[in-house]
Amino acid sequence: MSGNSSQLVEGLNPQQRLAVEYRGQALLIVAGAGSGKTRVLTHRIAHLLANREAWPSQILAITFTNKAANEMRERIKHLVGDPEGMWIRTFHSACMQILRREADRLGHDSNFTVYDTGDTKALLKRLIKSLGHDIDKLKPQMVAAVISKAKNELQDVDDFVGNADSKNPKAQAYAEIFAAYENEKKRNNAFDFDDLIAETVYLFRAFPEVADQYRRKFRHVLVDEYQDTNHAQYALIRELTKPVTTPDPKTGEMVSPACLTVVGDSDQSIYAFRGADIRNISEFSKDFNGAQTILLEQNYRSTQNILSAANAVISKNFDRPDKNLWTEAGSGEKIVQFTAVDERHEAGFIVDEIVEHHKNGVAYSQMAILYRTNALTPSIEAELKSQRVPYAVIGGLKFFERKEIKDALAYLTAISNPRNDEAIRRILNEPGRGIGEKTELKIAEFARRAGVSFREALNHVGELGLGPKLTESIRSFADLLDSVELVAQTDKISTVLTEILVRSGYKYNLEMSRDPQDEARVENLDALVGQLIEYELRNPENKLADYLAEVTLAAAADEIDDGSGQVSLMTLHTAKGLEYPVVFIAGLEQGTLPHIRSFEEPGGLAEERRLFYVGITRAMRSLYLTLALQRTLFGQMNSTMPSNFLLDIPGDLLDQRGAQREVTPRYQPRSITDGPREKKVWNNSITTVRNNEGLLLAVGDRISHDDFGQGTVVAVSGEGSRQTAEIRFESVGTKRLMVRVAPIQKL
Repeated sequence: MSGNSSQLVEGLNPQQRLAVEYRGQALLIVAGAGSGKTRVLTHRIAHLLANREAWPSQILAITFTNKAANEMRERIKHLVGDPEGMWIRTFHSACMQILRREADRLGHDSNFTVYDTGDTKALLKRLIKSLGHDIDKLKPQMVAAVISKAKNELQDVDDFVGNADSKNPKAQAYAEIFAAYENEKKRNNAFDFDDLIAETVYLFRAFPEVADQYRRKFRHVLVDEYQDTNHAQYALIRELTKPVTTPDPKTGEMVSPACLTVVGDSDQSIYAFRGADIRNISEFSKDFNGAQTILLEQNYRSTQNILSAANAVISKNFDRPDKNLWTEAGSGEKIVQFTAVDERHEAGFIVDEIVEHHKNGVAYSQMAILYRTNALTPSIEAELKSQRVPYAVIGGLKFFERKEIKDALAYLTAISNPRNDEAIRRILNEPGRGIGEKTELKIAEFARRAGVSFREALNHVGELGLGPKLTESIRSFADLLDSVELVAQTDKISTVLTEILVRSGYKYNLEMSRDPQDEARVENLDALVGQLIEYELRNPENKLADYLAEVTLAAAADEIDDGSGQVSLMTLHTAKGLEYPVVFIAGLEQGTLPHIRSFEEPGGLAEERRLFYVGITRAMRSLYLTLALQRTLFGQMNSTMPSNFLLDIPGDLLDQRGAQREVTPRYQPRSITDGPREKKVWNNSITTVRNNEGLLLAVGDRISHDDFGQGTVVAVSGEGSRQTAEIRFESVGTKRLMVRVAPIQKL
């Protein structure tokens, strides 16, 4: 090994150096955001090798992603040369290597296959049907989630079956499918992804001599992102670092337990929904007697104003280390908090600021827009397209590329243009109607021979000899399209889509699913309806065909790339581990961040606060926090309340802008020429956001709204400054408004 141990600590701050040189049995490195944790971890490994305190083959370094493992390997190679024989792996990769060697003990061959998510769902779908269960009520993704949760909690199939409620038919169905799934996997010599860790833990517990073999092999175990470990991963680390129970078969010696180093930050624990258990890091000192804790608080990423805001937010969480991030980089510019009137106003502000930064030399790739939920992206994406700003949705599809959005637009296309065969074929079995590919091909072949459209062929389904059940299913689908066509002749586009989503059962199926991704899909569909309502307000004369044409053109527009990359859009969960000079966090409202679900879940608000903390600490130089006083979701323009988390940030750190200074809530921008492009300027003279402090409404009160005209209060909720009112307007129907800021006056 090359490298000098004294050189390996040069340039480290005192706490980093202490972490690199520590030689006790257990060490917790609490690494604040941007504090150089990867540098410390790699230098610690290099220091062990340079001092010949361990051979490469005696070190196990565990990460969560292959990317992190590759980065760690390259850094160590740069410091001390190629660490040949060292295990630098993800949890799953390390466990697969162990299982390959020991598979016969578990009744598998060493050439076993590993099922990915698609394999698992396909097998479960087949088993659900073969066992006689209703595929619409027991969806494969729901069953997969239940099985995965059980395995991550180290509950095997026998425990699961034994604990299933005998009086609960659904619980019994899950148990039956779980048992059949495990039998089928074993018959196929396969493990699934969750098995890799759970079966390795079982292996160590069932065969102590195997566990001792690996305890003797690995003298140093190092784990990155320890706050993200679940119960199975925690149990694996415990097994590897327990005392050896048998002498070395070659030397007869007993060796001391492996030294354990974990790196993490409880303030960045944001994956409870995946099974991560924050107690693994918060109770580390209890689990490993004599463990040393070292805090890394010096930040090398952000300005002090950004760090002070992050410190203030996270300090409201209890049961956390007394840690405060600081930097030598200076205070930097203030954090911009922008209060928009609605989501389009918010999007316009964000994109205008991006354009301005870009003009001042900031590459698009150095800017990111973060949000709690994907439902916030439609207005932002529309504005980015409008101003021809290139962007990429990270960790997910762009709004109009998501399956549920494509399905919804296909329904609208089928209503608008019955001759569009592709649209109708896309939705023929969405949601599931038992119409398979063979049946679809039969209909298409009939249409070809008869010289009619696919839609017209549906009306002749009785001539295809498909059987009564399938024939009725296809007729019901055709009737659905016919009936919604009638709605489209008189009602608004948003009403047409709402009818489709409800009457087809599409939205209901998603709402009944326990898959978190399906919950996000419901939010996306709500967002699409909201976008349609805004389109109708801006284009009251336009028809369904006009909207579809506009969407198609927007979705097909070429993304420009002038060499400066693309603005990144992503959820706050996806942003963890990343950094950008300019960051926007959108949708900072109660019910969005913190999310509405967090009010009902134990520890939910604390995790949401950690999520906000993660978002803040992604910013290096410029941070924008935006919110809207009104958002339109699924046909309702709702008044919102600013996130309580904003109150945690000291006012002297903020540059307050927006609605409190009277800005326009309607979308009537005027254009000015700015070089070859037009820039939108928000007209501040049309409607103001009022300060109605002291105004309280009661049912029956008559009011006047600057945009909606006169109306009658039909319901009120909340007290004082938090009062909201449902008001039935003569022109636009019922709206829910926040009394304190709505542009209204009592008649």
